Amino acid sequence: MGNERQIIDIHHHIIPKVYRDALKSIGVTTAGGFPIRKWEPQDSINMMDELNIDVGYTSISEPATIPFKKKKAAKVARQVNEYQAQLKKDYPDRFKSFALVPMPYVKETIKEIEYALDVLGLDGVGLFSNYGTEFLGNDAFEKVMATLNERHAKVFIHPSSNSADFKPPQYVVADFIQEFTFNTTRAATNLIFSGTLERYPNIKFILAHAGGTLPYIQWRVHNTLETQKYIIQDPKKRLKSFMNNGKTEIVKEVIKHPVRYAKMFNLYRNGLQPSKTLTKTASEYMSHFYYDIGLSTGSSTFSSLKEVTTTPHIVFGSDAHYAPNHWIAKMIQDIESTNAFSENEKKDIFSQNTMHLFK
Repeated sequence: MGNERQIIDIHHHIIPKVYRDALKSIGVTTAGGFPIRKWEPQDSINMMDELNIDVGYTSISEPATIPFKKKKAAKVARQVNEYQAQLKKDYPDRFKSFALVPMPYVKETIKEIEYALDVLGLDGVGLFSNYGTEFLGNDAFEKVMATLNERHAKVFIHPSSNSADFKPPQYVVADFIQEFTFNTTRAATNLIFSGTLERYPNIKFILAHAGGTLPYIQWRVHNTLETQKYIIQDPKKRLKSFMNNGKTEIVKEVIKHPVRYAKMFNLYRNGLQPSKTLTKTASEYMSHFYYDIGLSTGSSTFSSLKEVTTTPHIVFGSDAHYAPNHWIAKMIQDIESTNAFSENEKKDIFSQNTMHLFK
């Protein structure tokens, strides 16, 4: 396109009419607290031309297929993926695509992964941080991860809203402000603690919005996992000092609330089991994620990212067509003007890192 700097947008949402109409038919008209807008391919072309973005990796934002029942979810995912495949054919120099899958339905999701990657030739798979109360890394999605690992898949993890019974703070009016970032953090941490990253090293996970708050809480996550590894090597011996300290009070509490403490101990026991097989530190696992910096181009974010990963794992994302164009222009300017990265590193973040990831 003759731009001074090439820009590849790994976080480029599209809103195909078939998808928007399907949501509208069941009364869903908002995403993340905002109305779902009308969209046509020319909207993306115009937006990219205006902001000097060369290529967009298309994906579907929240709520995707989550509101649908199983058969409808599978149908909508198939329709959207065939649309994305055609979009790539129509605009081969402008679009790549992440497949939409009908999660949390595992059998249907595996079928769609196979079709989208093996038949349609899409470039990766889009997943959400959570599907209601089920987060990535939970046992429920183990077969999905195995399928993705077999295909060396690139997986873009976008945040999702909380379950319907979650009550947000009174004056935080939209999930995108903070809940999206928190759910991304929960999913990423769960992928580490569950051993998913250990078992499926062929998957390249890309975390939206700079990993939420994951870089900021690195110290806490790192030391928690190290403590879990230490305890699980010899639980009886290494918990003995804790149990002996105030043992009488602990016993009294357990006797008073046996069901509550039985559930708690069972939760801890199950939660500690994957620690037996983890060969890396939490910090090392964090460094393996890729981090899209859409809506996350502040100096504090840049500093945190440089602490948890290397520059080749930082990629540009715009969050089109949910972030307004003037926000995206500000993100680009933030990267251009920061002293956190060298000129070569900025070039890599804008395009080369993504190109290398998808080789």
